[in-house]
Amino acid sequence: MFGNRHLLTLWQRLFTTIFLIALLVIPSSLQTVTLKTYPLDNFVEGVYDPLTDEVMTDLSQHIQVTDGQLTYTGNKTYENITFGDQISTSSGFSYQFQTDRLLIRKGESLLVDVPYQDFSSRDFADKDSLSAAISRVWYQQNRIPVSLSITFVSAFILAANMLFILLGATFFLYLTKKSKLFHFNSFKECYNFSLNCLGLPTIIACLVGFFGQPLTTLITTQNILFVLLLIWVFFKTKFRDRT
Repeated sequence: MFGNRHLLTLWQRLFTTIFLIALLVIPSSLQTVTLKTYPLDNFVEGVYDPLTDEVMTDLSQHIQVTDGQLTYTGNKTYENITFGDQISTSSGFSYQFQTDRLLIRKGESLLVDVPYQDFSSRDFADKDSLSAAISRVWYQQNRIPVSLSITFVSAFILAANMLFILLGATFFLYLTKKSKLFHFNSFKECYNFSLNCLGLPTIIACLVGFFGQPLTTLITTQNILFVLLLIWVFFKTKFRDRT
């Protein structure tokens, strides 16, 4: 890893960097494909705020769902919760429980339109159950764009983390250029060496990802192993070529 720090060309450095990033994206993408649901409030913050304790108590007592049709037998009225064809005038999040589907809006903008085919009366028992049911049906309706969004965000986070530790290590190693104690002579050598040290930690982090570990575990594994490998190479070589 240290002795071969001169070998990579510009295109080889670029390809290797992209390849290592792609290695970590693979298990993250596979995990996304297997998802059955995804929290809607991760995309739309505060979307479940109208489902207060008072509202959920009323819904749990007066709503029945049969064959994809919802029946509300209560008589309460709310600013941001309506039933049938009535549309809320609230400027915030609002829920319209129609007979055959649920519409969620923010102001006049329609955010969610889900039928009750995959709902049951039990889903209205409490806020957690209802929010989980809405997220599940919404995700199944929008599986492809949501999956692509999750993958893109994951890839961005993984790439940003890798470039941060790669360029950070390269910069600090480059600061030793003027020291006679170490044999780094250029930024290219420092980058190549850091890239060489990042290979094994990335492969191990990728394998960890195939066991279903979350993104944070992959990043932590990669970072810790990278630092340990840098320390190990230092003790083996003192960052000096053998003479």
